[in-house]
Amino acid sequence: MLNKVLPVLLLLSAPVLAAKPVLTVYTYDSFSADWGPGPAVKKAFEAQCNCELKFVTLEDGVSLLNRVRMEGKNSKADLVLGLDNNLVQAAQKTGLFAESQVDSSTLKTARRLAQHHFRAV
Repeated sequence: MLNKVLPVLLLLSAPVLAAKPVLTVYTYDSFSADWGPGPAVKKAFEAQCNCELKFVTLEDGVSLLNRVRMEGKNSKADLVLGLDNNLVQAAQKTGLFAESQVDSSTLKTARRLAQHHFRAV
């Protein structure tokens, strides 16, 4: 009996074992639109990390923050992209974001990043 059941169990579990990890990013609609930077970022990121990048698109930064607030500790967001400087303090006060451990001093940007970066907890 076990000889018949074991191959079936292995076949059923194969898709689960082959599944790539998913990074869920909450972002605003113009980032993930076909004409925005999202599709190119997704393609490059997935090629490098061997994972799936999933965008959950909302209207704007306020909508992003409100979604995370509503979901609380049950949020599916691994990363929230699109909170502007006016929302950072409110986001910090929720207790739902943690300071990023990424050293941004080595990043090539148009200007120096002054604020700490936060990620969803």
